[in-house]
Amino acid sequence: MSGHLAALLALRHPVATKATTLAAFLGRQPRLFQQSRRGTADLSTRGTDGEQAIYDKLIDELRPNKLAVTDSSGGCGSMYVVEIETERFRGLSRVKQTQLVTSLLKQEIRQMHGIRVLCSVPPAA
Repeated sequence: MSGHLAALLALRHPVATKATTLAAFLGRQPRLFQQSRRGTADLSTRGTDGEQAIYDKLIDELRPNKLAVTDSSGGCGSMYVVEIETERFRGLSRVKQTQLVTSLLKQEIRQMHGIRVLCSVPPAA
């Protein structure tokens, strides 16, 4: 991913900025998802099998407003960064939010060296 494309993507999707910047540094494209008033838009064009598995499971279970999944190991699947924003986190502590995500990804986590989970709640309407 070129630096210009990463910068444009970061401007359009500020929650995914860190994952996008990390992906640009690694020369990869993150898995991005955003819910809009016009419906769901899959903004990603490719990803590793591991990214896709994590992405699909979190989409199905948590219905996030925003989600970025990046294989931070350079494509070998040993480390991931997950940035997720969902209404399901409202009222939960950061620890409980992270526990919810990691409990959903229990099988996938067994296969990896590490995961970084960044959770957030959508702004109140």
